[in-house]
Amino acid sequence: MRYSSFITILLFSSFLLPANNREISPAELIVQDGINAMYNYEFENAITILDSAWQIDSTHPVPPFVLIAAKWLHTQIREGYDASYEKIDSEVEATLPIYKSLIAQYPENPEYYLYLGSTYGIRARTALAGKAWLDVLYFGYQGLKYIRKAQDMDSELKDVYMPLGLMEYFACLSAAPVQWGAKLVGLSTDCEVGLNHLEIAAKESHYSWIEASNVLTYVYLHIERDFTKAEQIITPLVEQFPGHPYFAFLRGELLAKTQQWEKLDVLMPTLTDFASKGPFLQQNECQLKLAYIKGIEAFKTGNYKESIKQSTWMLINYHMEFDWLKGFAHFLRGQSHEAIGEFGLAVADYEEVLKMDSYYPEVDKAQERIREMEKRK
Repeated sequence: MRYSSFITILLFSSFLLPANNREISPAELIVQDGINAMYNYEFENAITILDSAWQIDSTHPVPPFVLIAAKWLHTQIREGYDASYEKIDSEVEATLPIYKSLIAQYPENPEYYLYLGSTYGIRARTALAGKAWLDVLYFGYQGLKYIRKAQDMDSELKDVYMPLGLMEYFACLSAAPVQWGAKLVGLSTDCEVGLNHLEIAAKESHYSWIEASNVLTYVYLHIERDFTKAEQIITPLVEQFPGHPYFAFLRGELLAKTQQWEKLDVLMPTLTDFASKGPFLQQNECQLKLAYIKGIEAFKTGNYKESIKQSTWMLINYHMEFDWLKGFAHFLRGQSHEAIGEFGLAVADYEEVLKMDSYYPEVDKAQERIREMEKRK
């Protein structure tokens, strides 16, 4: 009798209490299924699963926020970038009151503050894309305020380190005015602090380890150039989420840059398959990244004409949201032109690289190569 009474109390409590103790939420396993579906690029399935989880337990802290991300990505690949920004804005507007209501009911639950802050943070992304700097500051500050409150309430809540580390690392890379603003609100502008917090999230968080690992792979591969750490992080992501195309392409790029040709040969059929299917924008991004990997391989093996061909194809067919890969294509083509003595063409490409954000190592390298070739005149 005591046993059955305890079970009754436990089940009843799961509907009365917020789900900061995830083990008592009847929706937890469903939430995990929804997150897995999203990171395997099954967006419609993820939305359905997460909606079901929210219907089962409307106090679980995660579904409203993750639904924003799933709907945003689904809209992006189907309807384009502008439509995806509108989707984020409308979903954020609908989601903020949900978390504020949950906080009013359960003010002791730090996860509601965390995901309220994260919701403000994802809204700052669209402001950043639109270069609406005042909105970036407003939504970014609101996000930081609530995320910090969650951390103050529960120092063991490791999921806070993903958004916190991301903001810190972004502040570190930013121009002086942004760094000044970050310091004004008490946000670290030390890259090592940001990376350390992202590492904590990747290793110890309950939910945000996937996105923290994704960010760290990009950072170590493209900015910090720590290929060993990048490989340690991206390999399990590819294994756990085989349906995620961009995880596979990050690994492919890493293998090409470290000249692990046998492993790249094994992965190449998967990359080719990703590049042959999906909505236009998703397929285009996969094709661009496949061409980049082929261009790297051609350059590393001395086939400079082929590297130029792949890079040129990228530049002609570029439809990605951001231009960082375009800058890499110019740098790769510039290297190839320089290798075969076409110095004028190389300089033209290197000058395009200088338009990239200065934290990419290619910018300094391009400046150095331009100076070297000017000495030859």
